[in-house]
Amino acid sequence: MTVSQFQNTELLTLQQACECTSLGRTKLREVAKEAQAERKIGKSYRIRKDILLNYIEENCKAE
Repeated sequence: MTVSQFQNTELLTLQQACECTSLGRTKLREVAKEAQAERKIGKSYRIRKDILLNYIEENCKAE
């Protein structure tokens, strides 16, 4: 799956965010927490896509 498949989605599940970024679950949760993109709705864990992708773009260097 690619970012374009989640274009109309503001909140992603952990699995969707992993597919969107190609990161593993543990690393993604770590980055989402640093970016303050985590959202808890009841027992549901969601990630704000726009905040996460902006954070990765601005703070993670390409090698």
